[in-house]
Amino acid sequence: MAQEIVAIREALKKSGYRIRKQPKQPSWTVYVTDDKFYLLTYKPYPISDWVLQPQDNDACCHTLLNLIQRALSNQPETFTREIS
Repeated sequence: MAQEIVAIREALKKSGYRIRKQPKQPSWTVYVTDDKFYLLTYKPYPISDWVLQPQDNDACCHTLLNLIQRALSNQPETFTREIS
Protein backbone atom coordinates (compact mmCIF):
# COMPACT_ATOMS: atom_id res chain seq x y z
CA MET A 1 0.00 0.00 0.00
CA ALA A 2 2.88 2.42 0.70
CA GLN A 3 3.94 2.34 -2.95
CA GLU A 4 0.38 3.07 -4.02
CA ILE A 5 0.19 6.07 -1.68
CA VAL A 6 3.42 7.51 -3.05
CA ALA A 7 2.29 7.00 -6.66
CA ILE A 8 -1.14 8.54 -6.05
CA ARG A 9 0.28 11.54 -4.17
CA GLU A 10 2.87 12.19 -6.87
CA ALA A 11 0.27 11.98 -9.65
CA LEU A 12 -2.11 14.32 -7.84
CA LYS A 13 0.58 16.86 -6.96
CA LYS A 14 1.95 16.76 -10.50
CA SER A 15 -1.55 17.59 -11.74
CA GLY A 16 -1.82 20.57 -9.38
CA TYR A 17 -4.00 19.15 -6.60
CA ARG A 18 -3.33 19.93 -2.95
CA ILE A 19 -3.39 16.94 -0.63
CA ARG A 20 -3.68 16.76 3.13
CA LYS A 21 -3.30 13.59 5.19
CA GLN A 22 -6.03 12.97 7.76
CA PRO A 23 -4.65 12.26 11.24
CA LYS A 24 -4.54 8.59 12.29
CA GLN A 25 -6.55 7.45 9.26
CA PRO A 26 -5.63 6.01 5.86
CA SER A 27 -7.36 9.05 4.30
CA TRP A 28 -6.32 12.11 2.34
CA THR A 29 -8.27 15.24 1.51
CA VAL A 30 -7.75 16.13 -2.15
CA TYR A 31 -8.47 19.81 -2.83
CA VAL A 32 -9.77 20.72 -6.28
CA THR A 33 -10.32 24.32 -5.14
CA ASP A 34 -10.32 25.93 -1.71
CA ASP A 35 -14.00 25.11 -1.26
CA LYS A 36 -14.27 21.87 -3.29
CA PHE A 37 -12.55 18.73 -2.09
CA TYR A 38 -12.81 14.95 -2.05
CA LEU A 39 -11.80 12.39 0.55
CA LEU A 40 -9.62 9.54 -0.70
CA THR A 41 -9.65 6.62 1.72
CA TYR A 42 -8.06 3.21 1.72
CA LYS A 43 -10.53 0.62 2.97
CA PRO A 44 -8.60 -2.38 4.33
CA TYR A 45 -9.61 -6.02 4.33
CA PRO A 46 -12.20 -7.31 3.46
CA ILE A 47 -12.69 -4.47 0.95
CA SER A 48 -9.01 -3.71 0.18
CA ASP A 49 -9.85 -0.83 -2.12
CA TRP A 50 -9.44 2.91 -2.57
CA VAL A 51 -12.63 4.97 -2.24
CA LEU A 52 -13.17 8.57 -3.38
CA GLN A 53 -16.01 10.44 -1.67
CA PRO A 54 -18.34 12.03 -2.43
CA GLN A 55 -18.94 10.23 -5.67
CA ASP A 56 -20.82 12.63 -7.86
CA ASN A 57 -21.27 13.24 -11.56
CA ASP A 58 -18.99 16.27 -11.51
CA ALA A 59 -16.20 16.27 -14.11
CA CYS A 60 -13.69 16.87 -11.30
CA CYS A 61 -14.62 13.56 -9.70
CA HIS A 62 -14.20 11.67 -12.97
CA THR A 63 -10.85 13.38 -13.60
CA LEU A 64 -9.60 12.44 -10.12
CA LEU A 65 -10.78 8.84 -10.48
CA ASN A 66 -9.00 8.50 -13.82
CA LEU A 67 -5.81 10.07 -12.51
CA ILE A 68 -5.74 7.81 -9.45
CA GLN A 69 -6.52 4.72 -11.51
CA ARG A 70 -3.64 5.53 -13.90
CA ALA A 71 -1.28 5.99 -10.94
CA LEU A 72 -2.34 2.60 -9.57
CA SER A 73 -2.09 0.86 -12.93
CA ASN A 74 1.55 1.99 -13.22
CA GLN A 75 2.38 0.01 -10.07
CA PRO A 76 3.90 -3.50 -10.15
CA GLU A 77 1.29 -6.18 -10.85
CA THR A 78 1.13 -7.36 -7.23
CA PHE A 79 0.10 -3.88 -6.07
CA THR A 80 -2.50 -2.99 -8.70
CA ARG A 81 -6.00 -2.43 -7.33
CA GLU A 82 -9.19 -0.88 -8.58
CA ILE A 83 -10.60 2.32 -7.18
CA SER A 84 -14.26 2.77 -6.33
